[in-house]
Amino acid sequence: MAINSLKRLALLGSVAIGLALPARAQDSGPLLDLLVKKGIVNDQEAEDIRAALVKDFAANTSAGKLNLSPALTEFALSGDMRLREQFETQRTIAVPGTASVANERERVRLRFRLNGDLKLQSGWGAGFSLQTAQNADSANQTLDNIGTNYGIYLARAYVSYQPSLNWFFTGGKFKNPFFTTDLVWDADINPQGFAETHTTFLNGKDTFEVRAGQLVMKDNAEAIAAGAAPTTGVDAWLFDQQLVYTKWFGAENLSDVLFAPGFMFYNASTITSQVSGTNKEQAYNGSTKYLKIVTLPGEVNFANIYGTGTQLKTYWDFTYNTAANDRAHQSVANGGYGLPATTNKGAMSWLVGLGYGYGQGKNKGDYSLKADYRQTGISALDPNITDSDFAFNRLNQKGYKFSGSYNLTDFASLTVTYFITSRLNDSINTKAPALAADPTLSDLNSTNTLQVDLNVKF
Repeated sequence: MAINSLKRLALLGSVAIGLALPARAQDSGPLLDLLVKKGIVNDQEAEDIRAALVKDFAANTSAGKLNLSPALTEFALSGDMRLREQFETQRTIAVPGTASVANERERVRLRFRLNGDLKLQSGWGAGFSLQTAQNADSANQTLDNIGTNYGIYLARAYVSYQPSLNWFFTGGKFKNPFFTTDLVWDADINPQGFAETHTTFLNGKDTFEVRAGQLVMKDNAEAIAAGAAPTTGVDAWLFDQQLVYTKWFGAENLSDVLFAPGFMFYNASTITSQVSGTNKEQAYNGSTKYLKIVTLPGEVNFANIYGTGTQLKTYWDFTYNTAANDRAHQSVANGGYGLPATTNKGAMSWLVGLGYGYGQGKNKGDYSLKADYRQTGISALDPNITDSDFAFNRLNQKGYKFSGSYNLTDFASLTVTYFITSRLNDSINTKAPALAADPTLSDLNSTNTLQVDLNVKF
């Protein structure tokens, strides 16, 4: 391979740095990316350098302590430990003929997460994440049972492939690939299945992305019991598609506006045997029919609006279930909630929020403030993926979320979050005897939740 003198100097210099500082060999990625961007080396030469540095790193590390595969070019370990004090009140809707009950609770909780992300040669990658608690929508472990030991669970395990800057594929259990808010997706859920992203680079920093996911939600036995609905023998899949346009503007193109319309739908299936506190904080069982949801999230970010480092953000989300009428009014046997025909179908949910901050939350003294208001119609969302903190995952709710965070150090932060919610449509009472659907869909009159978090990242 012919390499001009300037390239040869860069190659030798990079290798020399790796030899002189073997402990830093795997941090050479940004330097190599810069050399590629400047045209000093090409992609293949950069891959060869990465592989050589990793081999040298292994060769210069004490025997038996570290043995890395020659296919590995980067290996990043990260994680966090969070302590939470949580105060909550749930006022339930009374079963007809009985009094309403206010359930109050105070909990001390911890969350531990350890992440490993690997970059391999030729665009391949892999990764994993370990966490406390089995719930898909919460890694929080409540301290309980006289100091018992707690389990560690596999929260992510994926393989990825990026054949070019335009395409990215992943499969397994991975970070949510969609732009969203916690109106639709709980931030702790790692979807499982397959996802694809195609990115088109426009003028400057502007991009247009097409994102898609085929997500496994429930693996059902194909055998159908006598008298059971046909959908009980069909695996439950969620299909999500989204277009994401990002436009940069303002001084030095540091501000941006983002629009991300999408459409998500299930096949006709059934989710069963989900247990609250094990599979989810609040699990729902029932049909996946009649969930055909248009989503319209977005945000506008204004950089340096009140001085260098300050940021102002406005964000929103909107959903509309085009099959909400059937979702609300069809009988439970036909895949609906069985609500009376006179009840509002609750097809729409929406959120609007405002945030202000200084810094990126990575340095001592950085801070952020956020507030949003939202409403969640009874048929507007998939109750198995919405935020478990807002109204404890119930639908047919409205209310506010307030949050403030301050970095005590570069790695430790203090966050306070408060939720206050109430019932959106008073005519809907899923504890009423006439309704055979899951009684916890809308069984709360109001909720209050205060969370105080100390989070340490490493």
